[in-house]
Amino acid sequence: MAKNESMTTSLLGVPARRSIALIVQTATEWSREVLRGVADYAAEQGGWDCFIEPHGFWDVLQLPPDWRGHGVIGRLTNASLVRSISRRKIPCVNVSWMREHSTRFPCVVSDQRACGRMAASHFLDRGYRNVAYIGPAPHMRYSNVMEETIRETLEQDEANLHVFEYRPRDEKLREHGIRSNELGLRRWLMDLPKPVGVITWSAIVGRAVMTQCANATIEVPDDVAILCIEDDSLMSALAPVELSSLDQAGRTVGYRAAELLDQMIQGQPAPEKPIAIPPRGVFARRSSDASGFQDEIVAEAIKYIRDNADQPIQIHDVERALNVSRRVLENRFERSVGRSPAVILRRVRLERAAVLLRDTDLAIPEIALRCGFNHTESFIRSFKRTMGDVPSQFRRKNRRNDNEP
Repeated sequence: MAKNESMTTSLLGVPARRSIALIVQTATEWSREVLRGVADYAAEQGGWDCFIEPHGFWDVLQLPPDWRGHGVIGRLTNASLVRSISRRKIPCVNVSWMREHSTRFPCVVSDQRACGRMAASHFLDRGYRNVAYIGPAPHMRYSNVMEETIRETLEQDEANLHVFEYRPRDEKLREHGIRSNELGLRRWLMDLPKPVGVITWSAIVGRAVMTQCANATIEVPDDVAILCIEDDSLMSALAPVELSSLDQAGRTVGYRAAELLDQMIQGQPAPEKPIAIPPRGVFARRSSDASGFQDEIVAEAIKYIRDNADQPIQIHDVERALNVSRRVLENRFERSVGRSPAVILRRVRLERAAVLLRDTDLAIPEIALRCGFNHTESFIRSFKRTMGDVPSQFRRKNRRNDNEP
């Protein structure tokens, strides 16, 4: 792709400034994380002039008719926006799951299949044989990749998938979603076999599930455990029970999208395949803090571990609390979980540590103590072995910005 003729250049022949349009929602935490990633790249490179306007959840994303610039990073969710960008003949990177990848509009997105596998595994690892899924409303025109991947992952473990069917509506777009299906959602939740793990497309849907469970006197998480594909810490904090969610690495998506756009502006070809960023893990909060294991000893052991993971307990404490021998406990875990109780204890502690690192300002030694580690050095080694980063690196990459506009 040739460089845009209107771009000013330095004496070295490289662009002195880049005028970039960011056509992304600002109403959701995932979108803001993507924008932070773009900001990270722009700060590193210098010379980026980013055009951005606030967009609500239901806004139709558009590029202003009078805007002129060098490239676009956007959620290409409507044909009008695509046509507007095409007419300008400038590079564009799509960060939405809604549109197929092409060399004209390359995609940098969270790895949808990896997200589906991680969400399904979250409940399989907790012993659930029944998992339910509430995807995007039909009018949103997303692919079925997420549902297909969740189904495939569950079938490999001979677990059951129950999918919520939206009731069709022909009214305004916002009436197509979960709010116009509340009665059907309540009945569906009541009819699901219990215990069940429910995977939702977004935090908004996760809150709707929690509301309808309360209306039907269904306990969360004991009867219905909830995991959101999209993370939104504000939605989670405002929910009656904090929502568990995937960390889709939105900030990395934004950084890589900006990097790719920069390369395309300089004339490099777009990749033949989408750039898929793997999710970083699960922020396990109270909404999925339950067990689906049929073995009562295993279920009680995991409940004890979760209830006391902030204490320096050892496996012998679990044995004493349940009045079972080490051999019985480990044999039951091997049959039901496929992992030792020590592995489960360590993973529960590290899941809690990840949430504290991202959502609080607590010092790392304090987090180590709150997650049951007597020694900070041991915590750091264990965290890096499991998460891939030492705690300080993880915090920098996943930090929440409390000074949002």
